[in-house]
Amino acid sequence: MAAILDLNNENKALSYLNACHCFGRSPTNVDTVINAQEVSRIHAVVEWTSNQWFIRDISNNGTWVNNQKLVKDSPHKLKVGDKVFFASGESHGISIEDLNPPQNMLMPLDQSGKPAAQSPIILSDGNLLPSEQNPEIALFYVPSKDQWYKEFLVDTDGSAFPVADSDLLFFADQKWQLKLTPLTENTVLMAKTKLSVDQIKYRFNLSLDEESTELTVTTDDEKFSLANKAHHYLTLSLARHRDEDAQQGIDADNQGWRLPETLIKELGYEITLFNTHVCRAKQQFRDVLDGACDGDELIERKGKKIRFAGVFYRIYKGNELIVNRGQDKVSLTVLHG
Repeated sequence: MAAILDLNNENKALSYLNACHCFGRSPTNVDTVINAQEVSRIHAVVEWTSNQWFIRDISNNGTWVNNQKLVKDSPHKLKVGDKVFFASGESHGISIEDLNPPQNMLMPLDQSGKPAAQSPIILSDGNLLPSEQNPEIALFYVPSKDQWYKEFLVDTDGSAFPVADSDLLFFADQKWQLKLTPLTENTVLMAKTKLSVDQIKYRFNLSLDEESTELTVTTDDEKFSLANKAHHYLTLSLARHRDEDAQQGIDADNQGWRLPETLIKELGYEITLFNTHVCRAKQQFRDVLDGACDGDELIERKGKKIRFAGVFYRIYKGNELIVNRGQDKVSLTVLHG
């Protein structure tokens, strides 16, 4: 993440560059405001292009890098340590402190809403915040929708709310601002072909004491063996409820829906842990399927209810096949019986 320092106030916190970052006088059209009449409304632009950072002067009064005046509207490659000045003299300048690629992050803000001194949080596609150990919210990206969402883990309905660049979040008694980098064309082109729910098969391997659960996910082209995780047992429990409804002749669209309150009592969880396991399960599905099928399609929410959406699934307990739903042929091979 590229970072700059205001040379007029070296005690100020570092600022971080967007993939296209504008400097100038206009408070509504630039990312970094410079309050000076000699500075143009939009004075210069720093851009991440071809895996490098460049600066372009688009002003009336010029931009200098290390005392060299830039050719107007001609990209100039930046280096760490460069000093950039806007308009004449050295009254309005920045120092280039870091030139790593742009990243999605959360910027800490102080009580007045200005950047705080602490470091930002670098985001992956799935985040439990402020930490995996003590989560308050989930913040995650859904590739098929090119959309970020937040979810409050103390809510029983598990609603996910869309968020956008510059939105504010509050957790750990701290205000944070979301800084998002748009998808590149290459990233969009590399997106995998969409998988439907009925193209995915699941095999749960449950230990006899039900203390460990392993999961194998299979598509037409790939097979993923997922090691023992606590959230696999939650997914397995949802699959059991779906199978119970199927045995009772309930139609597929209505199978498996349960209230979180019911599942919490059954599993011995409290609501934050329950929602945390749901988020982890969804994120793991997104990760292993590389965005070809969303976690929200595999563990569904409707109103306040939740269910496992899988159509083809088996559950082994030790060496015994206890659930075989939607699959006629039964393999006797047990991965970890």
